[in-house]
Amino acid sequence: MEEETVKEYMKSQVISISKDTSLSEIAKIMTEKNIGSVIVVDGNKPVGIITERDIVKAIGKGKGLDAKAEEIMTASLITIREDSPITGALALMRQFNIRHLPVIDDKGNLKGIVSIRDIARAVDDMFETMGEY
Repeated sequence: MEEETVKEYMKSQVISISKDTSLSEIAKIMTEKNIGSVIVVDGNKPVGIITERDIVKAIGKGKGLDAKAEEIMTASLITIREDSPITGALALMRQFNIRHLPVIDDKGNLKGIVSIRDIARAVDDMFETMGEY
């Protein structure tokens, strides 16, 4: 049985922002879109991620609503290629204790995002395929 790839489970409608987007605008986007993270891009290359945790941390450290994305983003970005096995995404999430992984192509361009919920759906599909239910 061939393993499913990240591309099959990722969301391709990823919300991205520029490095100079304000904290207030980021919070507004995340609230309106009902999402837990946004990807910070330079062109089409992901350079950081901002999660709900990052926003709480920034406010807790006294950052104002005018703080820029590049001031609060996690820049040590862990990414995965779209043609990687879905189990590889799970392994990275466990290793780095993260819930969102930006998905890139072979040129490093942002193609989507895979979340822990997407991984859960993949695992569920695998069990179903194996007849474990």
